[in-house]
Amino acid sequence: MFAELIKKREVLDVLVQKDFKARYKDKALGRFWSLADPLVMVIVFTIVFEYIFKTGQPYFPIFLLLGLTPYRFFTNSVNAAAGSGLDNAQLVKKVAFPRIILPFASVLSHMRHFFIELLLVLGLFLYFPAAFHLSINLLWLPLVFALQCLFIQSVAMIVAALNVRYRDTQYMLNSVLLILYWMTPLFYSFSIVPRKLALFLQWNPMVGVVEGYRAILLKGAPPSFQLLGVAAITSTLLLFIGTYVFKKYEKLFADYL
Repeated sequence: MFAELIKKREVLDVLVQKDFKARYKDKALGRFWSLADPLVMVIVFTIVFEYIFKTGQPYFPIFLLLGLTPYRFFTNSVNAAAGSGLDNAQLVKKVAFPRIILPFASVLSHMRHFFIELLLVLGLFLYFPAAFHLSINLLWLPLVFALQCLFIQSVAMIVAALNVRYRDTQYMLNSVLLILYWMTPLFYSFSIVPRKLALFLQWNPMVGVVEGYRAILLKGAPPSFQLLGVAAITSTLLLFIGTYVFKKYEKLFADYL
């Protein structure tokens, strides 16, 4: 399946470009909206958690953005992947190509948005230079990013296949993402979570991803190998499940659409 994906990478590139351009079509501010949305969220949540609840977290805007940015990459990619089959129904019916390209294109398209949003992180580090820690531990960033992409792509394959067969998958997905939103340490540090609850929450791979980015960039420390290990196990298991589910329904896409 993945070998076919490489052979048909031209189709993948076309779908990625189509999705990326469609998001900014007829919008006066264009790609600026990729920065405006998370920027507004950071401002609002900073006011709420810094000045109302007074968390006392140093450099809270950066702390928050290092959680929101990877989580937005996850939710936006998965939501787009869920609708990728329905959105490209005519293409699926008329053109022969590996269907795995559909969720891959959704993830790659939103990966671009992820990199654009990282410009906000860079801007905040320039504004708060003392928050950034330059160290050898920056070499761990590719590993954290790779685990993040592995998890996102695995979930994307599952929801892309299920939503073609069961149209209410999208509605169930919204509820699941809402639960994961609060199970991911976006507004709080994972270190303050009670131990019994932490043992459960750590199985959410986004916990290891978010805490990994914060440890490396804000503390100059290596990421938690326990959290990354659990994230790797969970994501790899989901990859096998996603591959099985997608292969099971892939040949029936045209029939259900």
